Amino acid sequence: MSIVPFAPEHVSAAAELVVVGVERLARRVPVLPVAWTDPAVVARVLAGLVERGTGLAVVDDGNLVAFQAATVIDGHGGRWSYTPDVGHAAPEDLSGRMRERLYAGLAEGWVRGACPEHAITILADDLDATSTFGRLGFGQVVIDLVRDLEPVGVPDLPDGVHVRRALAGDAGAMLTLDAGLRRHLQATPVFLRLGVAATLEVQRRRIGDPACATFVAERDGEPVGFLRIGPSATDVATIVRDAGTASVNAAFTVPALRGGGVASALLAAAVDWASEAGFVRCAVDHESANREAGRFWARHFTPVAVSLGRRLPPTAVT
Repeated sequence: MSIVPFAPEHVSAAAELVVVGVERLARRVPVLPVAWTDPAVVARVLAGLVERGTGLAVVDDGNLVAFQAATVIDGHGGRWSYTPDVGHAAPEDLSGRMRERLYAGLAEGWVRGACPEHAITILADDLDATSTFGRLGFGQVVIDLVRDLEPVGVPDLPDGVHVRRALAGDAGAMLTLDAGLRRHLQATPVFLRLGVAATLEVQRRRIGDPACATFVAERDGEPVGFLRIGPSATDVATIVRDAGTASVNAAFTVPALRGGGVASALLAAAVDWASEAGFVRCAVDHESANREAGRFWARHFTPVAVSLGRRLPPTAVT
């Protein structure tokens, strides 16, 4: 066996390897989009990685055995590599050894290119990959989850609390609630790096976007929570991206009312909207360090992918 650059001639065989894992996960989570069990669909993503990314393949007598491909990105405070969930695969009996060799070869090139931060998304049931990258120094960063659109059971809400669709006049309230969400994500233990906050005008556009929906929870007329949902997000695990997927892209409840059913009521309204809008599933992602979010989403959704990250010390890239 030898390690060679991941090239166009490897794409078809690599897609077949990826589909084995996706089909395995889909048997446990049948609500996943069926498109990602089609090698031709996966191959289109891999062809893009070949064109604009870096990758290595393990070949045996000319046949692809395993691979890992990534894109190097400048942003989020530095240079980092990202391997998507469909951008790597290895046979179960040799998974650990193959993955270690591939990552070692890729990481050497990334470090030479001043790329100290490495991220990879792994199917939630791929325990071999999770264990291998854990040994290599990776830790959990983000979890992707999905659910069907069966109605969400809602407990009795606290007195004076109700949920409704946001209106244009709620933009100021959304600005306040969004600021609360940002403070939560930037605080311990999440410490999420965030871009510039949305302006009042951006909040108005979000509320007015006919492709999306924003729901607000109020207590005696005061905003205490919100949830925004729309078409499939583009910055989540590949296997949940689909025209039939509605993505929750922001949600927040004020600390004093967490655990009282407000978030469930917001989600129930969002799921009903997604069903009426013709979607067939709902997806969400959250930072693994966000403990409150993790507990809530796990009650209503099934994990399908986990993103892991590793940041090398400065001495490694000097």
